[in-house]
Amino acid sequence: MIEAIAPVRICDIGGWTDTWFGGPGRIVHLAAAPGVTVVIRPLEREGGVVVHARDFTDRYAIVPGTPRVPRHPLLEAAIDAFPPPPDGGVEITVESGVPAGCGTGTSAAVAVALIGALVALRSEVLSSRQVAAAAHRLEVQTLGEESGVQDQLCAACGGLNFIAIDHYPEATVEPLPAWDELGPRLSLIFLGRGHHSSEVHRQVIEDVGQRGTDALARLREAAVAARAAVLAQDLHAFGTTMTANTDAQAALHPALVGADARRVIDVAARERAVGWKVNGAGGDGGSVTLLSATPKAARELEQHVSGLDARYRVLPITASAAGLVVRQL
Repeated sequence: MIEAIAPVRICDIGGWTDTWFGGPGRIVHLAAAPGVTVVIRPLEREGGVVVHARDFTDRYAIVPGTPRVPRHPLLEAAIDAFPPPPDGGVEITVESGVPAGCGTGTSAAVAVALIGALVALRSEVLSSRQVAAAAHRLEVQTLGEESGVQDQLCAACGGLNFIAIDHYPEATVEPLPAWDELGPRLSLIFLGRGHHSSEVHRQVIEDVGQRGTDALARLREAAVAARAAVLAQDLHAFGTTMTANTDAQAALHPALVGADARRVIDVAARERAVGWKVNGAGGDGGSVTLLSATPKAARELEQHVSGLDARYRVLPITASAAGLVVRQL
């Protein structure tokens, strides 16, 4: 039995610049747990694969490599790309610690964890960076989705990183020093509904123009400033880069900071939060990361936000120094 765990990503300052159209890319992001867990168990019967998408309460059998209409395209594409050995059946269970469409790079974490588990099942060896690259190819080339590269790298490498993408999709990952006081001051707010990030990407691509060029430059500047803030361990400077990034997202396309996100941000501003960041591609739904001056202030802010709307949920998270972890049970 094999278990693979990969973190999700929050607070991606400079997001959008890691895409094929937004470069050169500059990103600072933080890996967070709980992320995605994949467990592969042997079945007594011969051959075949049972897919158990636990978050969707869906369990069904497939035969890798055969034509079919996929029920969960990402899961089935990964299994087709790295099929289990044919000498026995397996059940593959996939479960996420955050809701689908949360804006935290969940699909990338699913792909990284699933590929990591399948590679181990096949007794093959890939580095974390190779798994990240394979996960990115799966989304972009196999499934035809729009995706930057930072989510896969965060899921594979973990930690707090500065990423430079000068020649998409090639990237340089600079691990930044651990910052223990940051995590307890961060709050992750799910806005009650998910979004399809690839579709949000397409909307921006259609309307990038000169406005987009200027906004992308501001996003890069925010990431460079965030790196400096992390190196200086300057909480208020880091919060300023989060807010600057969100303003630049709205300048890139007004739909990227939706009405629900603005409601949460207004409360955060009123309660004197240090910073706020719409996660991932943004748009309707998704999530917002808030930064408070103290852990106590963070918990108080979470209570204020939770009272805004019954749909809003505070998702418990911790910073994750670890990236992809695969082990045999």
